Amino acid sequence: MPHSIHQYRLIALLAICVLNPGSSFADTSPRGLDRLIAQAEKNLKIPGGSVRIVDDGTKIFNEYFGTLTAEFDQEWNDQTVVAIASISKSITATLTAILVGEEQLSFSDPISQYLTEYAELKLNSTDESVRSPTIAECLSHTAGFPGGTISQLPRNSPVHQGDQNEVVRYLAEQGLVTKPGTKYAYSFRGFAAVARVIEVITEKPFPDVLQDKLLQPLGMSETTFFPDVSLSRRIPAYASRAVGRSDEDVAAQIDRFRSRRGSFVNAAGALFSTPDDLQRFLQFHADRGRVNEQQLVPVEILEKLYEAQPASSQYGFGFNIRRYPIVGHGGATGTSANIDLQSGRILIVLTQAGVASARPLTAGALRLSFP
Repeated sequence: MPHSIHQYRLIALLAICVLNPGSSFADTSPRGLDRLIAQAEKNLKIPGGSVRIVDDGTKIFNEYFGTLTAEFDQEWNDQTVVAIASISKSITATLTAILVGEEQLSFSDPISQYLTEYAELKLNSTDESVRSPTIAECLSHTAGFPGGTISQLPRNSPVHQGDQNEVVRYLAEQGLVTKPGTKYAYSFRGFAAVARVIEVITEKPFPDVLQDKLLQPLGMSETTFFPDVSLSRRIPAYASRAVGRSDEDVAAQIDRFRSRRGSFVNAAGALFSTPDDLQRFLQFHADRGRVNEQQLVPVEILEKLYEAQPASSQYGFGFNIRRYPIVGHGGATGTSANIDLQSGRILIVLTQAGVASARPLTAGALRLSFP
């Protein structure tokens, strides 16, 4: 008789205790994590943040510290909304898995099947013709695109001014730097291509598909590319500018900011979210694609996200493979979301201090949570 997911978690937890007696959860005691947070509070480069650990749906550690920014003394709490940066990749890849489960596309599909501009690609160093990358290669950073994030692009880049279609066409015109499937290069570009593929097959804007297919079913009501007035008032980078302003004034500010840029949505790194929503997302993975008794995506398809690819031994589709069964993703803003797929343990660390400043906290929490 097959084991239930809860039985597998219990077996995993017991194995840790047997193989490493005395240390299993001593490392995740409040005292150990409290020391880690105390160190973070002394770091002037980390104004505030949060650490949450969840076991089998129950929060066993949930602490918030500091303020939204060094200059703004509003306390960081469970209502704080953060730019999660590259954790967005895990969410985009999960949406893709749902569409694969619905047979709307396949991980092995070449993107040229949906985006004709990728049918005739060239290596920009030799002008050699190369095949189209696949959905899988785009999600695993092995598509052949140059590495790099949007923040590294010049201000006048077409990526900052175009829509989804225009940006993806521009990326195709730039060509590839390696043959697809041969080299890992961390980049937003493959995820941009997949987001556009999703728009083509659904005939809907990518954010709308994400909302309908993933965020709404999971109850992730405060995860979005476009924070409204209420959410914006709780974002560290903006909250201080909203104090004392009417909702109408704040809305006008948001509109002015967005009007200065193109409508391109960075599916690889532009989502905002909260600890509660990220917990719902990771719990969905812990529950093997089930939510509210509904199997949203077949288990065998969801598990593809955690499989290392030929040219990326520590990366699947939108997930870093920390030390299997521990998978997750970090973000350049100083965020980290991870899960042990066997025990179901979840770790969420949120700051807005930047990856380098937050690393002692994010890496330390990872080490203590998954000994």
